[in-house]
Amino acid sequence: MTDWIHRALPHHEETNVVFFRGMTLDALTRGLLAQHRMPLAYGKGTDWGLLMHDMLSWEENDYDVVGYGPLSAGGGELVVFVTEPCSVKGHRPSFEYHRDGHLITAFSFEALSQPWGEQPDLLSPALMAARLTGPAADLDSTGNTLRTAQAITDFFALPDLAYDEVVAPGGTGGHGTSASSGSSVSSS
Repeated sequence: MTDWIHRALPHHEETNVVFFRGMTLDALTRGLLAQHRMPLAYGKGTDWGLLMHDMLSWEENDYDVVGYGPLSAGGGELVVFVTEPCSVKGHRPSFEYHRDGHLITAFSFEALSQPWGEQPDLLSPALMAARLTGPAADLDSTGNTLRTAQAITDFFALPDLAYDEVVAPGGTGGHGTSASSGSSVSSS
């Protein structure tokens, strides 16, 4: 299920969704806090962990993008979805994949055939198989954003997020999310 791409947390706007492995939740959290980004929800699955955080800094007038590259140094991997890069202007989400301190591939959901990074075409076969790029592309569908998120999720074998199993810190329920496939998520 990838409908979270339209709003990662039902009660919060402008949230980045970060799947991680090869690093600890603590290291990722500390790295994001150092960049003034507030973690909102978290979890650990069998292979991938998950952290959702505010896209924007808590500092007034600080609109810099998050520097994910250094956060993945030392063998970590980050699959990042910027769900609302500019909610006022209505831009579609964007995606980044970082590994061991390097940006491997990235693209805007508005320009799937224009990726960048050290291996820009890493996801090209998955996007073509989903008929999102290439000669057989079906871009007339209104579900292109969901299809793109699903292609990325399938490529990396990311856990599915399900909002029907709500878990808050301390297990009280009521304000968070959870992830299926052996992963649970809590929110603050």
